[in-house]
Amino acid sequence: PNVDAQWFKADYKKWVREGGDLSKSTQHVSANGNNPYYTAYEQLNKLDRDRVFGNLAATINFTEELSLILRCGMDLNNDFRTQQKPKGAKTYINGMYKEQTVFDYEMNNDFLLRYTKKLNDFDLSASFGGNNMMQSYRSNTSLAESLVVDRDYRLSNSVDRPKVTSIRRQKSINSFYGLISASWRNMIFLDVTGRNDWSSTLAFTPNEKKGFFYPSVGGAWVMSKMFRLPEFISFGKLRAVWSKVGNDIPLYITNPVSHVGAGGEIEYADSAPFENMKPEMTTSVELGTEWRFLNDRISFSGTYYKTNTRNQFFKLPAKSGDKYAYRYVNAGDIQNIGWEVSVSALPVVGKDFEWKSSLNYSTNKNKVVRLHEELPVFIYGPRGFSSSYAMKLVEGGSFGDIYGKAFRRDENGHILYETEGGKKGLPQVEGEGNLIKVGNANPKFTMGWNNTFTYRNLSLSFLIDSRFGGEVLSQTQADMDMFGVTQITADARNAGFVMLEGNRIEDVKSFYKNVVGGRAGVTEYYMYDATNIRLRECSLGYALPGKWLEATKAIRQVHLAFTARNLFFLYKKAPFDPDLILSTGNDNQGIEVYGMPTTRSFGFSIKCDF
Repeated sequence: PNVDAQWFKADYKKWVREGGDLSKSTQHVSANGNNPYYTAYEQLNKLDRDRVFGNLAATINFTEELSLILRCGMDLNNDFRTQQKPKGAKTYINGMYKEQTVFDYEMNNDFLLRYTKKLNDFDLSASFGGNNMMQSYRSNTSLAESLVVDRDYRLSNSVDRPKVTSIRRQKSINSFYGLISASWRNMIFLDVTGRNDWSSTLAFTPNEKKGFFYPSVGGAWVMSKMFRLPEFISFGKLRAVWSKVGNDIPLYITNPVSHVGAGGEIEYADSAPFENMKPEMTTSVELGTEWRFLNDRISFSGTYYKTNTRNQFFKLPAKSGDKYAYRYVNAGDIQNIGWEVSVSALPVVGKDFEWKSSLNYSTNKNKVVRLHEELPVFIYGPRGFSSSYAMKLVEGGSFGDIYGKAFRRDENGHILYETEGGKKGLPQVEGEGNLIKVGNANPKFTMGWNNTFTYRNLSLSFLIDSRFGGEVLSQTQADMDMFGVTQITADARNAGFVMLEGNRIEDVKSFYKNVVGGRAGVTEYYMYDATNIRLRECSLGYALPGKWLEATKAIRQVHLAFTARNLFFLYKKAPFDPDLILSTGNDNQGIEVYGMPTTRSFGFSIKCDF
């Protein structure tokens, strides 16, 4: 907020005029950061991609009751990627150029034999199928870490011999599966499935030949067809499902081998072969119900579920005297229990006007039931850079727990302060090494409210999306506070003090620079409530009258729509969008580090039916 972006722009233009010697640039963001104009226009990452994908399918009907489906699908990507930096860059003072070719391929071939039969009041069907999935990945990377001629981006312009690395990965899964379904008078339904997978990642283990099997059993009962219910009940159904789902393991774990790395150096395998590795298995139970009332004007559905994931994959330090530094184990039990509820209604139904409304609610409670007797804590987030947080799994805790440093408190929860020395009056801190749990990224529950209003051929719909609970960490705010460039630090300097839970701290600079701010600061201070309510989507549509299209004799319907997404917040407690997190994977959930602001999007569509 106290930096004029035109300074950076003028400096970048000067750099271009004077031949591109970035070492003479004066407007860097920090000691380790580059001019943002330089980063945007010179530090480029380019991608050229050729992609081929498609599928073929054929159905053979032997009789009215017996049919065979054959399918083949392929997805092939061939990438050419480059990265470049001119001389003077903070990370590559002599320039850098990298080329990478990537070949990524997946093919699926499957068949499904299906038989159906009706016997009096029973409808029966049986299916048997198989699938072969093949994946292949190859990449070759050449890196020039220093350039002879600035901004001449070719490998031949490298001062030294470019470093070359190659990666080869292949994986295959063969599967057979079956399904038996039966129903009686469309009132009672029963489904039984079974699947067996043989994965190439399980080579050198007892499961290599037998693979892993996972079944499921599900049933449903439509009470409204079996019993005479009150007139206002249109439909009633109960359902239950028990299932297991298997998952194979990462590549090359059961028999790790040494390989040749960049520059011809041999990189030795550091992990012992795990010949007893088992596939991960998730067991789940689901109970649900569906009801409709007043001739389907009101509907309700609810689901309760419980899942336990076991035999997860962990890497542990080797035991004393082992040849390798690490070893792999199967362990763990992660449990999820939750509810999903949906209510929809038609509050208004008229000749020309209709209003549809639906409300969805979901909640999930996660618990780490068990890890491993030799693994009291498992860190699954980043470890390789300075950070004021850690993502950890601890028995009794939950997935998404965030650990860091916090203020030291007394038995009543009050912050303790230093009483002498240079830190007198500043809060005491504990948890060096990110030992204190400061929050969890997962919401307590989420809700969505969708409405559609239709007047003749015109429709208007909007979705209000919300999440309640959960915490998020902003390391951007922590860094900016440490440098004193935020509004909150400016206000504190002007006031001459900082208020912390009712206590007045007069050493503003030391509080932000030496206690709470930066990557080594107090994590707890930058945890924010992730609760928010937003207008997620709004759409206005119009269907052209049929009379206008009759003359075409080809077009049956044309629908025009204007859609806007992520419009604005109705309520938000964090100083940034809580959806703005460092990673969409399992790690770094609830962590914000210099993320780009989220954006609104607007779109227009035309849909034609012929």
